[in-house]
Amino acid sequence: MKFGVYLGLWDSKILEDSKTEYIFKTVSDIGYDDIEIPLNEPKNIDIQLVKKMSKKFNIDVTTSVALPANANFMSINEKEIEYAKSFMKNCIQIASSIGSSVLGGVIYAPWGETNVNKTSKAFKSLIDNLKDVDKYAKSLGVKLCIEPVNRFESNVINTANEGLSLIEKIDSDNIFILLDTFHMNIEEKDITSTIKRVGKKIGHFHTCENDRGIPGTGHIPWKNIIEALKAIDYDGYLVFEAFKALETLKAASIWRPDELTPDAANSANESLRFLKSLV
Repeated sequence: MKFGVYLGLWDSKILEDSKTEYIFKTVSDIGYDDIEIPLNEPKNIDIQLVKKMSKKFNIDVTTSVALPANANFMSINEKEIEYAKSFMKNCIQIASSIGSSVLGGVIYAPWGETNVNKTSKAFKSLIDNLKDVDKYAKSLGVKLCIEPVNRFESNVINTANEGLSLIEKIDSDNIFILLDTFHMNIEEKDITSTIKRVGKKIGHFHTCENDRGIPGTGHIPWKNIIEALKAIDYDGYLVFEAFKALETLKAASIWRPDELTPDAANSANESLRFLKSLV
């Protein structure tokens, strides 16, 4: 297993040389293998700057994304379907350009929308369009990962079983599941059995506490989680997904960030030390 940390602990964009260099250096100095960059606002990512810093500090890059409003594969509006498709393909192109082998997240419906049309026709549209998007991703060497999120953030894919069902219908060896401990704590009956059930279809993994804080400070069963990941021979990234950047807080419904992650660097360090002690 390799360890990563989410850019949102510091910022939501990569545009400034000095700030970006500070973030990459900090991530490297702490001992992480990877930094996960959100592509929710593609214009806020300087591709050349990411490549430069990744090479300079020998840090891998992974990517995540959540579909914006009006980007909806399940819509009755063709413009929203086409927007979702073009948005995803643009993100895939960026992911490939910066060397990310993974693009995961809410790639099936607009994030935060809990009234998405769920008719059989809508799901057929979702499946058909994700097949098309996946072909493009596979051609660029980018693995897609569907992230089940809790019921308050989407009404489409809340559980790992729902994610697996969608993957089965898409029928591709390039689409996997992104499991997130925060969401699993809300929606799954048992986190460790979920990990074992998804098994080799886990393509990416987010680690954070039940309150989105630092692993080891809440009630998530970390020892059991690591043992389950070892049992399925998971060799991907464990990404500490925490939010500190002002722009990310409202979207993630975080109202007391100074309590959850008092200091970005120290929080990242504490998370890594704790998780590595269990591996």
